Amino acid sequence: MSWRLFHRNKRVESRVMTSWFRLAVFCLLLPLAWSVSLSTKAWGAAPAPMVVRADSPKSPVVSETAVLADRILARETDDLLFDAERRRELAREIEGVLERVRYAHPEISKIYARASHVPGVLLLGVKPALFGIVSRILGAEKGPVKLRTGNRAFDALNARLGLRALRPYRHTGVLVMNLSERLNMEAARRAYMATEGVEYAEFDAYLGDGPDIEAAKSGEVWRVVVRKAWGDCPSGCLYKKVFFFTVRGDEVERIESVRAMESPPFRKILETRRWR
Repeated sequence: MSWRLFHRNKRVESRVMTSWFRLAVFCLLLPLAWSVSLSTKAWGAAPAPMVVRADSPKSPVVSETAVLADRILARETDDLLFDAERRRELAREIEGVLERVRYAHPEISKIYARASHVPGVLLLGVKPALFGIVSRILGAEKGPVKLRTGNRAFDALNARLGLRALRPYRHTGVLVMNLSERLNMEAARRAYMATEGVEYAEFDAYLGDGPDIEAAKSGEVWRVVVRKAWGDCPSGCLYKKVFFFTVRGDEVERIESVRAMESPPFRKILETRRWR
């Protein structure tokens, strides 16, 4: 074989080997490129809130009028956040209603509306990958950090709902999310449940039972139900008594239980709260 032929064969072999190498690299990178192209539809840049790590999150102080206003608004709308002005106006109106009821019937003046869960706080069980990303971003920082996980839906929802502080519980994979005080808790819970990477979302419920108040408005008439409860309330309260009132302007009327039970609006209140 001549040297010219030998070198030509070598060049051909080299080109063939290079082509095979490029094909092998392409085959290896194709799945990765495909996964990146798919993931960028759900993962990528999105609005991200500034948050702090809340190792000992403080329960927000919420007035009883805000508790009642939020309950009413939650029955009226599926919006993720309650309208601030509507919430304030409703709370002011409820304050006047309760003042008139308590003035007319001092025997129930020490009973207040009781929140069943911590307002604005959700407990999220998330998948390990998302939990790890959140934990790494927070690290041991005490100051604010931008929580951009790359999960577009999760990041956008956090920003929209006013996430300001959270705490990851490593042993349970749970994120304690401190969100806006105007949060529609049930609507927000459903929104997180529909988000990729979130396995469940729950309220941070208070334990035990106790006295409480519920209210609803129909036209110009307010209906107020006051539930007096006592006796081992941490275990569910042994004794209970329910009072019914209507408020029209400055006029307060106490409604007897038998008559109230025949009224659909009062029955609806009892069914909503599962009171008997």
